Amino acid sequence: MKENKKNYYIFLGDSKVDVSEKVYKGYWQETNRENYLNRLDKENKLGYFSEFISDRADRSMEERLIDKAVDLEKLVAVKMQIEALNKALDKLSPEEREIIQALFFDEIPQRELAKTLNISQGAVFRRKEKTLEKLKVFLEDWGEK
Repeated sequence: MKENKKNYYIFLGDSKVDVSEKVYKGYWQETNRENYLNRLDKENKLGYFSEFISDRADRSMEERLIDKAVDLEKLVAVKMQIEALNKALDKLSPEEREIIQALFFDEIPQRELAKTLNISQGAVFRRKEKTLEKLKVFLEDWGEK
């Protein structure tokens, strides 16, 4: 009776290497695991330092890492505007800051704020408008610098 033996091969470069069943299964188990982990990395948007190494000497590491989806200039401009707004808010009186904080940061409706401060809703509106005009002047002064 003839034994039905299966041959196992692994390709190394252009060479076909005859291996045992144990080596063949171990090789493919490791290869499949590596492919699975690479798929997970891509799904989770992970990158490795080795991916940034290329044969092109004309690109620096910074150029390879730049996220073109982020507008750095706009990000800096917004940060500066936020700092200017914080400085302008510091120039307000405590009552004016309280109104701005409640209406714009805590998002409390004017009617509710009027009840809390025990004043009319119209008074809250007028104080808000007056304070916003004051902030506008402070911020215009900042823009001219």
